[in-house]
Amino acid sequence: MSVVSYTESGWDTQEERWDDWEDEEMNMPMKCLFCTHMFQSPILLFRHVKQSHGFDFLKTRTELGLDFYQSMRVVNYIRTLGMSDPNFGSVSGFVLDGSEAFINDDAYLKPAIAEDSLLYALDELDLDDTASVGSCSADSSARTPKAKDPESPRERELLACIRKLEQQVGLRERENKFIADQFDEYRQMVKRQFYDGIDTGAKQDDSSVDGNQPEEGSDYYFNSYAGNDIHMQMLQDKVRTEGYRDFMYGNKDLFQGKVVLDVGCGTGILSMFAARAGAARVIAVDNSDIIHKARANVIENGLDGVITLIKGRIEELELPVPQVDIIISEWMGYFLLFEAMLDSVLVARDRFLAPGGLLAPSASYIYVTAISDTEYMSD
Repeated sequence: MSVVSYTESGWDTQEERWDDWEDEEMNMPMKCLFCTHMFQSPILLFRHVKQSHGFDFLKTRTELGLDFYQSMRVVNYIRTLGMSDPNFGSVSGFVLDGSEAFINDDAYLKPAIAEDSLLYALDELDLDDTASVGSCSADSSARTPKAKDPESPRERELLACIRKLEQQVGLRERENKFIADQFDEYRQMVKRQFYDGIDTGAKQDDSSVDGNQPEEGSDYYFNSYAGNDIHMQMLQDKVRTEGYRDFMYGNKDLFQGKVVLDVGCGTGILSMFAARAGAARVIAVDNSDIIHKARANVIENGLDGVITLIKGRIEELELPVPQVDIIISEWMGYFLLFEAMLDSVLVARDRFLAPGGLLAPSASYIYVTAISDTEYMSD
């Protein structure tokens, strides 16, 4: 299968790329040298080895001046002992003096256990960490000796593998940054397309809605809903609009004689649906100046005797009734949460919904799937 990925020089297609590398393999837990305990960090592992098995690997590595390959041989040698002796896990004292032949025996460059992630950690192990685990009294600025130039074919093979992994990690970081930049660009595009083009210069008349004067200096969010364009987009969404209508008209027994609160009423379409479904009273709340157009719509449809419109933030205002029977709201945006209205709906529920009342909608789901579109990404 051809895989397309982004490199510093542009898009690149190859039959096989490191993208197929499993993240789980890059973050595999590390097994103790002596027992079956597993650790996510080499420092935690070596702390356990020192405290539970009496072998201070970090101090030994420093005092004997072990390089990367010698350290690898020590790890594989100890693991080999554990595999041959079932009682090895109870070892409480293990010492090296540097004269052991296995330290320079290439046979121990072969991993004793498959995919031993501890071996990869040895190359990055910094002896500054020994100060945090109290494993030696050496100067905290001491660092692990750099691996010397490989001398044997096996050492060269291991070094090449390590360098390849380092390049893969660097490429993954660059690709992650590219994806993050692409998402930010998409987010800005959505903002420009659906908000910045909206006419926010709706005139504020002197009339109030239920005594609330239009608020000056409304923030960007509420101003973005003051014009007609965004509401036209929502009203023209037949699935959305007719879905709410069919719910209310198909369940008139739920609305008959009830008090309904419409949070973020916009043009008032849901409030009018509720009124025609039999609600005794509908309270429509919105903090943008679109509420003045909603008021005109309500009057035009002869529902001003049922619907009360209030301009303000649901978090701050007081309703003319202590509780409501039903809360309706069209709070869902792109990818469900884009419009950031859910918090306000939950506040309205906690403040005003009567026990046993109805919140509509009361459940939503986000479904996510990965897709690949080579032609789109190449454009």
